[in-house]
Amino acid sequence: MLSNLFLGTILEATIFLFEIPTGLIADHFGRKRSLFIGTLIIGIAHVFEGTFPSFWSIAIASGLWGIGWTFISGAEEAWIADELNGKDLNSVFLKGAQFESLGQFLGILISVCLATLFSVKISIIIAGIMLILLSLGAFLIMPETKFIKVTHSKDITTIRHLFITIRDGANQIRGNTILISLAVITVLWGLASEGYDRLWGARFIEDFHLSEETSVYWFGAFYAFTFLLNMIILKYIERHIHKNYSVILLITNSLLTIMVLIFAFSSYFTLAIITYLMASTLRKVYYPISSTMTNERLASKGRATALSMFGQLDAIGQIVGGPIIGVIALYTSISYGIASSALLILPIILCLFVMIKKEN
Repeated sequence: MLSNLFLGTILEATIFLFEIPTGLIADHFGRKRSLFIGTLIIGIAHVFEGTFPSFWSIAIASGLWGIGWTFISGAEEAWIADELNGKDLNSVFLKGAQFESLGQFLGILISVCLATLFSVKISIIIAGIMLILLSLGAFLIMPETKFIKVTHSKDITTIRHLFITIRDGANQIRGNTILISLAVITVLWGLASEGYDRLWGARFIEDFHLSEETSVYWFGAFYAFTFLLNMIILKYIERHIHKNYSVILLITNSLLTIMVLIFAFSSYFTLAIITYLMASTLRKVYYPISSTMTNERLASKGRATALSMFGQLDAIGQIVGGPIIGVIALYTSISYGIASSALLILPIILCLFVMIKKEN
C-alpha cells in the first residue's frame, strides 16, 4: 500500500513540476508537437516498465509518465477548442469521453487476454509500442490549422516573455468568477482523489482476500464495467442535459460521496463491487464536464498555459491529499482512509452550491 502511494506521489510531483513549462511549449510551438512528444514519452515509459519490472524502474517510469502527461495535459483540449473556435465544446468533449471509454474497454479486454496468454509485462510493452506508433501517426496525419502562436517583441527577453505568458494565463482565471470556482474545485478534487486511487485496490485485496492471480481478472472486469457505465451516463448527459453542468457536478459529487462511504465500510463483497463501480463511473463524469466549462471561458491565445495551471492545481491537491489519506489508512484502516477521501468531497459540493448561485 505504501509503495503504491509513493509511486503516486512521484507521478503527481512530476506533473506539478512540469505542467507550466510544457504548457508554455504548447503555446509557443504548437499543441500538435506537444501532444506528439507527450504520447511518445508515455509509450517509452510503458516499454521501460515492462522490460525492467522492478520497483525503481517502475518509479522511473512513473516519473516519465508524469512528464509525458504534462505535454498532453492542456495541449489536447486547447487543440480541440482552437480547431472548433470554441464552439460546440460540450458535445465534442462528452462524445470524446465516450470514445475514450470505449477504447479503454477494448484495451482492458485485449490486455487481460495478453496477460493470460503471455504475461503482464508483455501486455505493458505492447501498449507502449502502440502508444509510440500512435504518437507518430497523429503527428503525421492530424491537422493543426487554428493555432495562434504566443509571440513577443524583440526588446523583451525570452525568460521575461515566459513570465508574461504565465501572468496572462493567471489573469484569465482571476478575471472570471466561474474559473476561480473551478480552480478551487480542482484543488479539492485532487485532495480527494489521490488517496482513493491508491487504496481501492488494497481494499479488495486485503479486506476481501483477493489473490494476486485472481485480482488481475477482477480488476480487469471492474475497469471494463466502469467504462461501459461511463459511456451510458455520458451519452445520456449529451442527449438530454444542456448547459446545466454545475448542477450535474453537484448531483454526481453528492452521489459519489455516498457511494464511496458505502464502499469503504461494506462487509459484503457484492455490495462493495456495486458501489465501487458506481463511484468510479461518477468520478469519470467530472473531467469532460469541467473541461467544457473551463475551455468555454478561456481565450485561444495562451489557452494551453492556463489549462496547465489547472493541471498543476490538481497535482498540488493530489501531492498533499495522497500522503494524508495514506497516513490515515496506515494508522487506522484502509476503510477509514477511503472514507476520509469521501469527506474531502464535501467542500466540493459546497463550492458547487456557491457556483450555481453565481450563475443564476
